[in-house]
Amino acid sequence: VTRSPLPAETMRARLAAVLALAALGLFISTPLARGDDGEGEDEADDMDDYDDDYGGGGYGGDEYGDYGDEYGGGGGGPPPMELKELIALEDFDEFLNDEDASVVGFFEKEGDDLEAFKSTAESLQYDFRFAWTTSEEILAKYKYKSAAVVFKSPRFTSDKYDKPKARFPGASFSNSDALKIFVREKSLPLVGQFTYKTKSRYTDRGMPIVKVFFDVDYELNPKGSNYYVNRVRKVAADYIGKLSFTIAAISDYSYETSDYGLELEANKKQVGVGIEDGDKRYGMVGKDFSVNTLKEFVESFIKGELKPTKVIEPYVPPPPAEEEDVDDSAVTVLDADNFKSHVDGTKDAMVEFYAPWCGHCKALAPEYGKLGKKFEEEEDVLIAKFDADAHTVPSGYDVQGFPTIFYVPKGGTPEPYNGDRTADAMADFIRGKRS
Repeated sequence: VTRSPLPAETMRARLAAVLALAALGLFISTPLARGDDGEGEDEADDMDDYDDDYGGGGYGGDEYGDYGDEYGGGGGGPPPMELKELIALEDFDEFLNDEDASVVGFFEKEGDDLEAFKSTAESLQYDFRFAWTTSEEILAKYKYKSAAVVFKSPRFTSDKYDKPKARFPGASFSNSDALKIFVREKSLPLVGQFTYKTKSRYTDRGMPIVKVFFDVDYELNPKGSNYYVNRVRKVAADYIGKLSFTIAAISDYSYETSDYGLELEANKKQVGVGIEDGDKRYGMVGKDFSVNTLKEFVESFIKGELKPTKVIEPYVPPPPAEEEDVDDSAVTVLDADNFKSHVDGTKDAMVEFYAPWCGHCKALAPEYGKLGKKFEEEEDVLIAKFDADAHTVPSGYDVQGFPTIFYVPKGGTPEPYNGDRTADAMADFIRGKRS
């Protein structure tokens, strides 16, 4: 399911709201000092305006984004990205060398500003890559003292077309909504890669998306990948603010190429072009890829001369089923404060790491509640759950999606439970471990 583009009036209204907040000083409370950023630019120039950089006059879309599916679940979603401390310039360069954009907080010393940045970064860890530094050599090179800076991926940054970085114009780092809106827009280059991580950033822009499908491979064939990216840029530069341009790996999106009338297979040196416009799909069928054919295809779309190859039917959810009453009174609720006092090695424990919004977690709840009842009278067995969306997961537990279940034997180390998720199967597993 793809969201339809937002009306221009809505986009302008949301932009006006953001700027109104800024004027009130809710997240831009003091003017930024002007100075050299280490590359001969004025810091004021580094503070990109909200309506430049291919934004089309506004951020568009839902400020809160979503990795969840249309069923209200989330299917586990992508794993959170670790907040890293950068000690040396080598660490800094290595962190930036990624297919996705990077957000780095620069601070002269640890204190309230850094803690506010860390807190905001943790709340956005499913959306963006964050790091922070107090390194004197890094601060000396980039000449930032207290700043959050978005660095576009070097892989997709062009000196001719892109500004490689943008400094968040707020003096406060505690407003996660404002920072997320800013990072979402400034993280996108003129031509970037369409992936599960960037998908919502493109769809939330409210502009049609031009996708060029081919065998993207920056590990084994960076020259070949850049060949196509450079040609797409030649066309994209003429449509800033009107269209978003991306590349997409056939191996990742082969399931949707047929929506554009394209017959593409990975490792066949094929190239296909499609345009996603809300619920409509348009394909460049019967033409080989080149700068000229891409330009002609885009122009035909702009003029309204193309017929969609497919219209995606909106998802209509089935009638809601009667929710099963869940009795989880025998399941101990854990949090960051009481985890160690309950999972203390004196009893066998089964711990579910969940998120309240996760559909799979909701589906598990009745069975997990029954599991708790099975061991309610056994004092040396603990059945517990931990809200990993609201609290930081304790060390030693590798939680990459929801729900994740760990069994912790008395006096032992945690081990993941990957068996059937029924009360009987989980109870049998625990009893088998204890025998």
